[in-house]
Amino acid sequence: MWLVDIIKNGTLVDNQSYLVNQGILTNRRLGESITLSTKSKGQQIKSRNNESAVWRFLNSVSHDVKKTLNDNIADALILFNDEDYEHNTDGGFIGVTGTDAKNFNLNTGNLIGFVKRGDYSLKVSSRFGDAFLQYIIADADGFLELENIGGESHGDGYEWLLAYLWNIKFKRAYRLGLPKTYITKNDRISRVRGTIDAVDYFRNKTSGKYLCSYREHSYDSPATSLFIKAYESVEHYSFCQRTRNVYNAFLTANQGVKRSRQEILTTPYFTNPFYNDYNVLIDLSKQVISQQGSDFDSQHDSSAFFFDISMLFEYFIRKLIKRDGVRLLSKFEQRYEIPAGALGSYMRKLEPDLVFESDGGLYVFDVKYKTFNPQFGVKREDLFQLHTYIGQYGNGASIKGCGFVYPISEKRWASLNLDKTQGLISDVIRQQGRDIPFHVLFLKIPSAAENSISLQSGSFVRMMSKSCSDFMSTFKAICGS
Repeated sequence: MWLVDIIKNGTLVDNQSYLVNQGILTNRRLGESITLSTKSKGQQIKSRNNESAVWRFLNSVSHDVKKTLNDNIADALILFNDEDYEHNTDGGFIGVTGTDAKNFNLNTGNLIGFVKRGDYSLKVSSRFGDAFLQYIIADADGFLELENIGGESHGDGYEWLLAYLWNIKFKRAYRLGLPKTYITKNDRISRVRGTIDAVDYFRNKTSGKYLCSYREHSYDSPATSLFIKAYESVEHYSFCQRTRNVYNAFLTANQGVKRSRQEILTTPYFTNPFYNDYNVLIDLSKQVISQQGSDFDSQHDSSAFFFDISMLFEYFIRKLIKRDGVRLLSKFEQRYEIPAGALGSYMRKLEPDLVFESDGGLYVFDVKYKTFNPQFGVKREDLFQLHTYIGQYGNGASIKGCGFVYPISEKRWASLNLDKTQGLISDVIRQQGRDIPFHVLFLKIPSAAENSISLQSGSFVRMMSKSCSDFMSTFKAICGS
């Protein structure tokens, strides 16, 4: 198998390390090693066997995505209407070290996505599969958009995720009803309304009608045209057929008005805060339309988007817990800062993912999308971070419990015999002269074989819902909720 095929066909997944040594690729998750195909002597150089070109592509993707994240994170990250939702990936899309295409390490982190440049493309998938991805996106919203570093997936990447997210937001916003705006109308009517034109009245007072200027609600606006255009850009996806009735409602409201592409792409926000969900949809609709209209020729480095799965998973867990009645403190509601030893006044912020009050004290947890190591447990830096959290929060309250939340595949769940403990590993941390219960909780994700089933079939939804229910039962039992 050629390296170019491996890097584009979904073999690479998040939070993994891939080693290529003398042309042999190994990875714990893959199981068997893969011997990479090589150009034979005298064979004509083509894109798939041009090892130096593939090597340059991998290194440029690694460098450019990381640089964009570091330099333009404020523009690259789009937040969807929740102050607790933030990008928390330190690394880039991929990390590459080595000497050539036959000898290198490739590490993936919490970003998944697709990049295409010229003859080469690279895809990093979710290690839990696309059905899992759809499920958590249906609950949590957000993705990274990076300019000028990649390209459209042409059917084999992740462009469907953008459409899927847009469709969810379209349906959610419509719960507010069709958005209305005030428009100013000038009309000759038989009853005075608004402001009357006095000069016209004296000139035409025998007509029995008055030239009036007045404001009234209207469903037609540039936003209406924008949403219609965005839907038409993604309607070929089967999941968009469920919102066809919403699209038809906007078509009726639009009354056949035609607006230029430039006009709809400059659609302003609604000033009424009631329609904030529609403002979110405005941003996303512009991206859907721009993505469809991008130029992907060889002279262009087109845009690409990447999803931060750790961010999505954290938000998904927060919403799961909130829906069960646990009142989580906002990540910014009770913020602590500690001195950083800087020459100026810079302070480090402490922002654990889950903090809530129960049983007369505080519980402090962090959500980790990383792969859990059963031999060594929680990673060293994460464990030290938790100690800092409970030490600081313990200055003002009694810490009743702490720990971490991880996703885990059904296969690994079974191999670790987690059914026996309901997905829980418990111990004790001693700090400030007190014993504090310490827990590692796991959310079981249905196996890869089952995960291949479409989300719409309902099979994965039922299995995932059962896992979430079991997780919450364990969570509430250890937290006294």
